[in-house]
Amino acid sequence: MKTISKNVWVMSALAAVCSLAFIAGFMAPVEVATPWESIGGCGAGGSGGGAGDGIKWIGQGVSGGYLEVEAFTKYTVGQNFSGVTLTPHLSMKPTWSTKLGLSIPWMSHRGEVQYRTNQIPADRSTGGLGDISIDFSKTIGSGGAASLSASLSLPTGQYDIKRGTDAAEMILPGSFQKGSGLYSLTLGWDYSRDTDKGIWLYGLTYTHPFAMHLISGENEFNDTYWKNMERKGDRFNYRFKPYGENDLGAYTPPTVGGSIAYGYRGRAGIVQSVGLNFSVPLGVAWISSETAGTYDPRPDPDHQAWAAAIAYGIEFSNADFPVFLALSIPIHDKAGGANSQDEYDETPMKKWNAPDWSDIGQQWTIAVGVKGSFF
Repeated sequence: MKTISKNVWVMSALAAVCSLAFIAGFMAPVEVATPWESIGGCGAGGSGGGAGDGIKWIGQGVSGGYLEVEAFTKYTVGQNFSGVTLTPHLSMKPTWSTKLGLSIPWMSHRGEVQYRTNQIPADRSTGGLGDISIDFSKTIGSGGAASLSASLSLPTGQYDIKRGTDAAEMILPGSFQKGSGLYSLTLGWDYSRDTDKGIWLYGLTYTHPFAMHLISGENEFNDTYWKNMERKGDRFNYRFKPYGENDLGAYTPPTVGGSIAYGYRGRAGIVQSVGLNFSVPLGVAWISSETAGTYDPRPDPDHQAWAAAIAYGIEFSNADFPVFLALSIPIHDKAGGANSQDEYDETPMKKWNAPDWSDIGQQWTIAVGVKGSFF
């Protein structure tokens, strides 16, 4: 076996330093407002849909080596939350046109939770391993300008994190959970076009969540949360559900998305890029009951009918050890909120609204990425 190059150790050290720096910022005091808007006396949403941060590595990348390591650290701040995520991505190329990868996210969330307007808000924090994903991509066409990809997210992150007393435990909103409780398959198509001093990149994606218990054939909470309930139907006994309802009753709809980005390569050793990512859920997200042991899903009052993100990135190109910095700002429609007369009515969430102008610039994500290869 060949000795791992010193670049890998340098990359690992820098990734650790970046992570510690972000965590230090994350642990610093942050002034937060009540995060979950209360409409009609309820509204402990928190899935809300969304296009993600739209940050992708655009640059020269790294050359040489059989295995490639990419480590991204992202720090996100909003009016009602803050969080940090470290996601190492390991990949290899079985052939010149194919690539296999594995992503292992580690995360920490912090914010203030108020489920009902008559309750006292409380600070909450969570952290740990998220949903691991595996991915595969293949370049197609004679020039290799296009590629097809598929990734599968596995439900390795906990999604029923609770806080409170033993007699009154409350399940935290989805944005505080480390996982979704679902498998999720994403299919993608990407195309790139070179110009004199840059490159254009286009992408389309379709994401389809689903649930499986192929061995047990049962909801994983049948013997805990639901042990005193009458359990009938495929919500409590199933081996495969082709839709994104997890065992708490929260539902994540399929999503279609598109992106366009431009990378400028007119300066030696630097690649600057700007991109736009747009996402539309094909349905309304539902949230589970916040009360542990109560099966009462309802439409997410924070559901977004569309979402976008604008991202700027700069790669300091180096064949052995490139570094990538990025900033992303989300733009999304104003959440419709819950029907004050019927909180199970999806109609307000289905409506496409104008951008939520009051939130633009109030949320942002900064990211630091490093790459290296070995063997």
